[in-house]
Amino acid sequence: MKKNKIYIIMLLVIALGVSGTLWYMNDTRKEMAMIKEILPQAGKIKVIDGALGNPVIKENFPAIEKVYSIDNKPSAFIASSTGYEGIIKMLIVINNEEEKIAGVRILIQGDTPLYAGPIEEEWFTDRFKGLGLLEYLNRVVLDPQKPTDIVQVTGASLTSQVVINNVNSALGAWNYLVANETKDPVDNFISQEMWQKDENSFELAWPDNNSIRITIDDLKEFNQVSTETILAKTNGVREDIKASGAVLKDILKKKNIDINAYEALGITGRDNYYSMISKDIIENRDIILATIVDGEEIPREEKPVRVVIPDEMGPYWVKNVSKIELYTHISPKDIQNLYIFKALVKDIEPYYYEYYGSQDESYLVGKILAKFGNVDQNGFFTMVASDGLIKNETISMVRDRYYIKTAGNNAPMNISPGFKLGYNVKEISSFSTTTDGAIFPEIMIKVIENEALPQGTAIKLKETLEEALMELDGIDKLKITDVNNKETIINADQLKNAYLIPKDNGADILVDSALIEDVLKISKLED
Repeated sequence: MKKNKIYIIMLLVIALGVSGTLWYMNDTRKEMAMIKEILPQAGKIKVIDGALGNPVIKENFPAIEKVYSIDNKPSAFIASSTGYEGIIKMLIVINNEEEKIAGVRILIQGDTPLYAGPIEEEWFTDRFKGLGLLEYLNRVVLDPQKPTDIVQVTGASLTSQVVINNVNSALGAWNYLVANETKDPVDNFISQEMWQKDENSFELAWPDNNSIRITIDDLKEFNQVSTETILAKTNGVREDIKASGAVLKDILKKKNIDINAYEALGITGRDNYYSMISKDIIENRDIILATIVDGEEIPREEKPVRVVIPDEMGPYWVKNVSKIELYTHISPKDIQNLYIFKALVKDIEPYYYEYYGSQDESYLVGKILAKFGNVDQNGFFTMVASDGLIKNETISMVRDRYYIKTAGNNAPMNISPGFKLGYNVKEISSFSTTTDGAIFPEIMIKVIENEALPQGTAIKLKETLEEALMELDGIDKLKITDVNNKETIINADQLKNAYLIPKDNGADILVDSALIEDVLKISKLED
């Protein structure tokens, strides 16, 4: 009987060993297939036995779990690090001939899907493709200044850092194994200091590169203001809110900063959501940095503070604030050209963006801005909605991570990875930079009183242009350009009797009895 038990135990051990080996082999087969997919010209691929036993790899780059060679040269790395809530495991493939990163893949994503899910999408992983191998990569929030800068995923700063750490670990291992150079160690975890700083403090910045960091404990030193107000989201939801916290102007006053001396302030969340607060709001509203909402401390995903502005709409209520910036100057808006949106984007390939379960036709804002030509980087991207909301964003914020969704619910609407519903600008009637903008005639007709004409349902052109924030005072003439670049000049008197007629593929303009079909843009004429 005793011998039978021993035999059973031995069989179990053998079975477990075999199953473990099969699992490892299956895992390896999948990884090798992925390497071949990333680098089709790859020759013989095999695991390098003993690579992880190397003391330099083991101590300096603990994220490295497996090393593959291609034609006997280290070329692919499996790296795994601990993120915000879970493990991020990756494959990093090197093109040794070009000495560049051939591609990366996310194998396991254990962080919060809502925020960290986009790290698996090609638009993010492709940022690593083609980068060199000699320098480590850096995480940046907005604009990259050099090739080694990687713009983080919106709402996933810590997860993005883990991805970069994994790639840097692969670069460090490659430099040691292939180039015989020992680079600085790379951690396989996010330091406590980084995530605590992310959760428990925010940056306050003002011109000439001045900035300080404000902690939650700092806020407790100020008078705590309480309010009972309504949070009005752009999706129509209205919530009764009780909130308390320090008032921004009190914090600034202690730093000898007069908030009323500034033209605007920008508030950025850890999820990269951005809202610009205009001067009239600054002067007439309390901007409360709430730490208590409805009698409870705000949850972790909203820390360090949540902005509450009584009697203002939800898009101004930024959560998980990471930075507050004061602006002394905003480039004045002087729109010279207003395009008909569908005519403007007719040669841009739409992207079918999946957003909250709906996959709809969308256009990357950066591609739209490229149509405008020279865009003032110190100006703002302004969106006007059918409900009267006017929302400003920085150009750098919207250019590479915002899409304009043109189909589906509430379209046209701004969307972005990690951007939550209810904080979008829905039914956008127009958007603009400092000098150029675009009109959505199908929304404008909901905003401006329309008239039935023989040519179709129409709205006054002058009212339409003014609704899109084009200043017409003192303008004698306008130029209307159609999609074939045919130009028609009209004067101010004619503008009084001019109509915009929306249609499926854009819009026509009726001036007196003349119909201008397939309009591309309306421009002010220089004196």
